[in-house]
Amino acid sequence: MTKEIRKICGGMLTGLALCFSVSSILANAEEPAGESTVADPCAVPDGSVLNIASVSKMYVTAAVMQLVDAGKVKLDAPVTDYILDFQMADERYKDITVRMLLNHSSGLMGSSYEGAFLFEEKSSDYHDTFLQKLKRQHLKADPGAFNCYCNDGFTLLEILVERVSGLSFTEYIKENISAPLSLDHTGTLWDTDLDRLIPVYINGNVKLKPAVPQLIATGGIMSDAEDVCRFGTAFFTGNDILFSEEAKCEMSENNNTDGSQPAFGLGWDNVEKEDYKNVGVKVLSKGGDAMQHANLLVAPDQKISVAVLSSGGSSSNCEEICLDLLDVALSGQGIDIVHPEKDKPELIPVPDEFAGFEGLYANTEKTMSISFPDKQYMLARSVTSENEFETQFMYAADGTFVEVSGDVSSGKAIPVQPLNAYMFEEKNGQMYLSHPEMGGMLIKVEGKQVDESVQKAWDQRNGAYYYLVNASASDTSYTDNNRMKMCTSVEAPGMVNGYVMQDEDHAVYEKLIPGTASRDISDLRMEIADGKEYACLDDLGFRLISEKDIPVFTDDVTEVALKSGEASWFKIDGAKDVTLRLDVPENAAVYVYDKYMNIKYSSYMIGYGTGVPLPEYGMIVFIGESGSTVNVGR
Repeated sequence: MTKEIRKICGGMLTGLALCFSVSSILANAEEPAGESTVADPCAVPDGSVLNIASVSKMYVTAAVMQLVDAGKVKLDAPVTDYILDFQMADERYKDITVRMLLNHSSGLMGSSYEGAFLFEEKSSDYHDTFLQKLKRQHLKADPGAFNCYCNDGFTLLEILVERVSGLSFTEYIKENISAPLSLDHTGTLWDTDLDRLIPVYINGNVKLKPAVPQLIATGGIMSDAEDVCRFGTAFFTGNDILFSEEAKCEMSENNNTDGSQPAFGLGWDNVEKEDYKNVGVKVLSKGGDAMQHANLLVAPDQKISVAVLSSGGSSSNCEEICLDLLDVALSGQGIDIVHPEKDKPELIPVPDEFAGFEGLYANTEKTMSISFPDKQYMLARSVTSENEFETQFMYAADGTFVEVSGDVSSGKAIPVQPLNAYMFEEKNGQMYLSHPEMGGMLIKVEGKQVDESVQKAWDQRNGAYYYLVNASASDTSYTDNNRMKMCTSVEAPGMVNGYVMQDEDHAVYEKLIPGTASRDISDLRMEIADGKEYACLDDLGFRLISEKDIPVFTDDVTEVALKSGEASWFKIDGAKDVTLRLDVPENAAVYVYDKYMNIKYSSYMIGYGTGVPLPEYGMIVFIGESGSTVNVGR
């Protein structure tokens, strides 16, 4: 099998550290089951581990199902039966069941990101304050109404396991999952030597110190590919080492509630992969993306488990390799999987009925315009979006709109590869623009006439960026979730990005999209403090300062006094041949970004020298605790 594996991974490894493992029962296996292979553009030292991101959710799912088997938890019982101090500012929370947390239909707002991932730091704060954060939140939907991927539900399950078992979640995993399966390289921040963590790779070649996940059950398990692969064997048909056959069947049932997601199981992202289902092979899959990435595939009846982990890349890359490896393993059992190439779409004129679908479509990030010029094609155009775009789609005979490039009017437009297709769907009186595999992506909205003073207040913010200030120095949010742009337009009155204005300082997301598009949402609140304006996304845990209140980083800045919970941002405007010498105290950090917000320097970079060259234009931020100072030399 080695030659096939090398062929699969060839050309896919540039700029990342990747390891994979395949465990299978093969009649004519060339190599023993439990094979673990490390593909090396960036060597992964023996004993190293990676964060497996959201594949961690399968470990808390396993824990819950063990408690179900033991009669200590009932899937359809209210969560409040097990977590007595679980409360929300919304009486509907009492209707949330354990099953709803496991199949992403609880109606929780989504994700609490503040302090979720920290560089080289472990803390109990995220865990200890989680229930208090939920007390301030409302639900975005009735419990059980639809599936919508939800991180916070699995942190709630972590607490449930602790309350029912009387053990910390780390202890529970160690005693009830790792020990029975001999997972010697699996753990959490509390029982893993953090020196074993692989560094983080971002932007292709930027290497940062290891990130420590604090939200354990949601995305905080650390492991290697062989251990994850061995964990997957617990789901094999006939293997009762962790839980009963009934529990495994329950987990692998399609828990789709209203067509919003194709095939959520309990914990699993997908329990019905079409090409495999067509030949009678059930495949269960779970992916995860955080600062590192992972994918686990299990074919329970064929007793095949495949795991791929990477630092750099994405879980989609990991899954692509997993599927190819799975095909090799299935072939060894005489099962050949056919992946039909998608037929070239037959493009035809836009039918007359679509004229009524013209208008504004929105999600939390943007509002865009849909039109059908001369009934030749569909034009999707940005209205309130951080990035401007105009994208053409032609109508295909299968009822989808396919993205094309080229001149439509000349008849020379061709489909973009890989194919990118959308369709219109009407449900419960709402019109959605949906993806065939991912469900609803945008919902049709109407502009809303608001008081002139309200529109003016938001229009004055149009085009302005707001930068993250409330995360700690070690918080990884400064690597990516570090700013947002306010966007309004005369074409979408009463709208800011995808939110609906309520007054001069509040905007809400009024229309939900069943599926991933409404995954992590929060109302938008503006506030003035110490004469500065901030945008607050309270449910996500983000507070951001307006760029108009950010000073320019001038030559006379020789020191920056730090303030807890208030990062100090500066604009880099016209710097030429400037190199800084930074004296950064402990529990502090500095980031430098170019004008595109690509990281050019971070205190957490590995192998960086003492001098920090500034880009001509960009941003620099100083983060730390009150009483500390960063000294700046040139």
